[in-house]
Amino acid sequence: MLRKIPLLLLAASAGAAPPAALAPFLETHCYECHDAEVRKGGLDLDALPADLSDAQSLARWTLLWDKVATGEMPPKKRTPPPAPEREAFTGLLAKSLTQWDAALKGRILRRLNRVEYEHTLQDLLGVRTELKSLLPEDGKAHGFDTVGEALDLSPVHLQRYMEAARAALLDAVKFGPAPEKQQLAAAFDAGRNAGNVGKHWHRLEDGSVVFFTNGGFPSIIPEFTAPVEGLYRLKITGRAYQSEEEVIFSLYAGTFGRDNDSRSLGVLALPASRTTRTLEVFLRQREKVRFFPQLNADFPALQKQGPAVYPGAGLALQPVEVEGPLVEDWPGRGHRLLFGELETRAAKSGTGRGARAGSVAGDIVSSQPEADARRLLATFLPAAFRRPVSEETLQPYLRLALDELAAGSSFLEAMLTSYIAALCAPDFLYLRENPGRLDDFALAARLSHLLWSSAPDEELRAVALAGELARPAVLRAQTERLLNDPRAERFTTHFTGQWLNLREIDFTVPDKQLYPEYSDTLKIASLRETELFFHEILRGNLSVANFVDSDWTMLNEPLARLYGIPGVKGTEFRKVALKPEHHRGGVMTHASVLKVSANGTTTSPVVRGIWVLERILGLHPSPPPPGVPGVEPDIRGAQTLRQLLDQHRNLESCNGCHRVIDPPGFALENYDVIGGWRENYRSLGREFPKPANLPAGVRNVQWRVGPAVDATGETPDGQSFQNLADYKKLILAEPVQFTRALVEKLAVYGSGRGMGFSDRPELDRIADTVLGKGNGFRDLVHEVVQSAIFLNK
Repeated sequence: MLRKIPLLLLAASAGAAPPAALAPFLETHCYECHDAEVRKGGLDLDALPADLSDAQSLARWTLLWDKVATGEMPPKKRTPPPAPEREAFTGLLAKSLTQWDAALKGRILRRLNRVEYEHTLQDLLGVRTELKSLLPEDGKAHGFDTVGEALDLSPVHLQRYMEAARAALLDAVKFGPAPEKQQLAAAFDAGRNAGNVGKHWHRLEDGSVVFFTNGGFPSIIPEFTAPVEGLYRLKITGRAYQSEEEVIFSLYAGTFGRDNDSRSLGVLALPASRTTRTLEVFLRQREKVRFFPQLNADFPALQKQGPAVYPGAGLALQPVEVEGPLVEDWPGRGHRLLFGELETRAAKSGTGRGARAGSVAGDIVSSQPEADARRLLATFLPAAFRRPVSEETLQPYLRLALDELAAGSSFLEAMLTSYIAALCAPDFLYLRENPGRLDDFALAARLSHLLWSSAPDEELRAVALAGELARPAVLRAQTERLLNDPRAERFTTHFTGQWLNLREIDFTVPDKQLYPEYSDTLKIASLRETELFFHEILRGNLSVANFVDSDWTMLNEPLARLYGIPGVKGTEFRKVALKPEHHRGGVMTHASVLKVSANGTTTSPVVRGIWVLERILGLHPSPPPPGVPGVEPDIRGAQTLRQLLDQHRNLESCNGCHRVIDPPGFALENYDVIGGWRENYRSLGREFPKPANLPAGVRNVQWRVGPAVDATGETPDGQSFQNLADYKKLILAEPVQFTRALVEKLAVYGSGRGMGFSDRPELDRIADTVLGKGNGFRDLVHEVVQSAIFLNK
């Protein structure tokens, strides 16, 4: 008779419980280490819930299945169960896991996250209103903020949605004629800035003003403030001064008040010969433009000698020519969607557009309010709700507008009330997906949110209305069209931002004592490298193996300088061939990834190891046991974290996980906090020698050359490596693992739910199909879109 059997397993009549026939296997091979008394690894089989209709219980039984199926449990030091016995156990449990996982799939609604809400309103109304910052931060599950189980809805959300919707609607409404385009040549040394000439700046005979420092003094164009929100054209003429090398400078927009509201407009460079750079930038009302040259001035010498005779490199700029706002379409598609061709009446003090603060700069004239309200809602609601609407759906919004009119509101305010209600309604906030096969409208919405983070456009809705979208050839053609649209850049930004954790790029700031060469310019460039790299693989249907290792990357001069790659000049990105001595290739060597997987001062093999396991290999290591402290680095650098980890792994409770986590982290140890290559750690300890060579653009440093880096390691299955290049070869020797992991990431992101046990065969099929076609990334996207996972809820 069995000594210990989980009480819930004995309840064989419980339809949601695993089969009672599993009990003998557990009794024979598992209970000795995992009962209420021993609880190795925190697992107590007596307390393991056996209700598979509960998602958390199902997840724990799935983990148990994985441990047994892979041979990890029982551990190797114990007598393994005979293969037929193991297969019988996993086969019987798999049937129950598949059944109940499939039953749980369609239960959770998926709300638009705040990025999708912003993009949807911007596309719907033809505005650029920034809404994300007005909305509460979204939760994440399975690595993404597109997953329904993490997207709750609170009264705070609804209040903020109302505010955001009103802001976007008012930006879409235009009154009076289009704003008049202005043209001016804005000089840097005008107004308050005149006093900087001769003190910090130097004026040349041709009227140019020369800057020698990285900001620090007002480099705002003083004569220009954007009169209204819109697109402006800047013509920047100048040259590198006293330098044969190009001078790089960053552009920022903002009001530059105390709240630090600036945002990057881009990075440019000027050569030694006079050159003009032209760019179009979007500016909000009352914003200014500021320049930050990337110069390495000897500031004491500059102060002592004065800018007129200082021999160092500078940036010489002519007055900047500003033209705008550039208006191509007035009053714009958003206004026409909201109010058609109805007459507008601007208030006497109107500025030609709706006010962001919530006030209204005019009114809409309607001689037939009820008829016009019905007509306008009949156009607006299908676009907002992503599908045709019935009279029953339309009526509450029409009644709301008519009630507002009866209460004395203007026609404009009455319609705004109805529009705001629609933009806060479940039909807008949630993707309307019923369990089972998606209808064409739900499929259209799922596809557009995957690739555009926004609602379907008019063409995609028309294909859905015709009932043609689910046809494989049509779905593929529409997927191609969306991928080729500029809005697909959002897919690059938002998917890489979460898959690779790039959204955390600002979570830490590199220590200026250890990494004085780090700058915003370098941060922006590092993100752009990864996004352009992703885009190039997607555009060309290149093998997804490039994400692991590649013989090329996308670089500009600042990033190439960090990587030690010669011959890359200017701020424009281009595809650059890599050599083995560059120590680059694949996203694991991108500065963006290396920064987000470090803490700003030190690197941790544990943090980076978990990053590789979860994001590259699709593995999820268990959290540390309760009460076990983490490993704290020696901030003076006298003892490396690897040495501390070697001591930590001697603990039996830690060894099992760290033998899996640490190796990929060790492989990355040659890369520092900002993504540079190193053979020694940087240390602030004075017992270490000073560096013989300084980073480019740095005059002096406080750090010393610390202990040597050791990037060697051994994988859990006994394969040794000397460095990251060796470790990447081990990954690529089994390409199915990374391809399968990437398939799952994209399936989660696109379907809005975590992948469960019942999805595994389909994920395996997709990975095998993609590998059979050459492992192309564009093929992978198409296979996911055409899969049962994507086509069903």
